[in-house]
Amino acid sequence: MRLMKISKFKAFIREFPYLNQSFDIKKKNWKIKHLQQKIDKIFGENDAVTLNRFELKNSKNNLESFIFKTLMWGYPTKGRGKNIENILEKGNLEKLIKILENYQDQEITIEQLKSDIKSVSGLGLSTMTKFTQFLNTTIDGNKAVIIDNQIIEVINTERFEEFNHLKGISYGNALKNYQEYLNTVNKLSNNINVEPEQIEIFLFMFGKYLSEIDGENCYDYD
Repeated sequence: MRLMKISKFKAFIREFPYLNQSFDIKKKNWKIKHLQQKIDKIFGENDAVTLNRFELKNSKNNLESFIFKTLMWGYPTKGRGKNIENILEKGNLEKLIKILENYQDQEITIEQLKSDIKSVSGLGLSTMTKFTQFLNTTIDGNKAVIIDNQIIEVINTERFEEFNHLKGISYGNALKNYQEYLNTVNKLSNNINVEPEQIEIFLFMFGKYLSEIDGENCYDYD
């Protein structure tokens, strides 16, 4: 497979309505007994709710509600195992709220991020980077963006020249490589004049479904 350049798709990346990206969450999948009243408040009288990126960015004035909504958006069926329940256990939830209070529109270090992830049971890099992206956190000078298994898979397909140096990244070593991933995303976003989050959503939604076209030079991607 020949390498493509994400920069070729810059016009599309700029115009794609990324803040509209949403997931439908069904109330029946979100049953946590000790938190049910707070969860049901998000659904109101509805059996399902649709959450998009714009709403998450505008929910951060109430961090507890923001955490619930971000987890629902990221894991519409509540995921496998007990990680969500562990994160939302009273002591962990209180700890997470205090951590995120210091992240909102603030700069942190990668070492602080690593330490904070380890301090909350059930919390992993994928989940934490959802929080940091929507809270407009900066990490060692780079805007935080989401990394998850789907983006990791895209990087390892070796489709995109700008990310080929990260080949071999896995969820097991993603935290170690996260700073380099941020460097790459932020540098690329500056070069093509888009938000780092727009690079992330391009990788997530389209990265596995694009390949080079022979004779592609006849097309104008700008």
